[in-house]
Amino acid sequence: MKTIGNTLIRFFTLALIWGVVTSTTIAATAQQPDSEDDVEWYAIADNVYQLRYEHYYTIFVVTDKGVIAFDPLSDDAAEHYVHAIKSASPGKPLLAIIYSHRHTDHATGANVLRREFGDDVPIIAHERTLAYLKELADEDIPLPTHTVNDKGEVLHYGDTDIELHYIGYGHTDTMLVARLPKQRMVYAVDFASRDSVGWREMPGWPLDELIAMQRRLLKLDFDKVAFGHGRAGPGDRETIKRQILYYENLLVQARAAISNGLSEDETVIRTALNLPQYRGWGNYNKWFRLNVRGAYRWVQEHELNQTQ
Repeated sequence: MKTIGNTLIRFFTLALIWGVVTSTTIAATAQQPDSEDDVEWYAIADNVYQLRYEHYYTIFVVTDKGVIAFDPLSDDAAEHYVHAIKSASPGKPLLAIIYSHRHTDHATGANVLRREFGDDVPIIAHERTLAYLKELADEDIPLPTHTVNDKGEVLHYGDTDIELHYIGYGHTDTMLVARLPKQRMVYAVDFASRDSVGWREMPGWPLDELIAMQRRLLKLDFDKVAFGHGRAGPGDRETIKRQILYYENLLVQARAAISNGLSEDETVIRTALNLPQYRGWGNYNKWFRLNVRGAYRWVQEHELNQTQ
């Protein structure tokens, strides 16, 4: 009887908690819906512009010699990109296209830019991005013509320098972080975002390296950071610190739950209650609970299995 009684108490407790979490989520949804407008572009620093296409962001830099465009995103997005570049810098050539990393949802679209600005516009990427795209052999994604290794490189375009840094494999081993010394800005894609939760269950993400990579980003000299996802506009150093704390909090909650013998479902409920500060973050309603599941599974696979 005692066992049955404890089981019933636990069931009704979880049901009560779930009701609280669900009602809170409904309220948060009503207060702050996620934006799904299609496209816009705007200045975020001197001669630096951000293009938003759906829930993706990219940037382009205008120099005295011409324009450098990062991540074209897709063929459709690149059509808008062309308009933005020509509007912000009429008559100036496109000097280079830079892929931040190998993922095709950021690298597609360079053919459209080249069609408008010239087939010989250089494409710059990490050397492992070139290797990956060669194997992929997708005609919609032209191969890089200039590659950067793990040591990084400084590119010079008239009055503007662009530093390309490799700071880790937290989101593929092909990621380049761009630093603009003149604007004291960095461009960081996918491994960090502006006050938004991670993507779904964070599949395949090495969470320990992801956090380490975010910490390495803070070692660069910058004031502003432009992202590939998240809230509109640039963030700052505090934005990165909040992102680090978010992933650290997920892991702390997962470790504690597993130590206390909680199931994955129970951990989702408890973590939602213990971390209310993230209810206003981007994509919270879509992906926060999936993030908790991903953290739970990562701790089980990468921390518990190593100690057994």
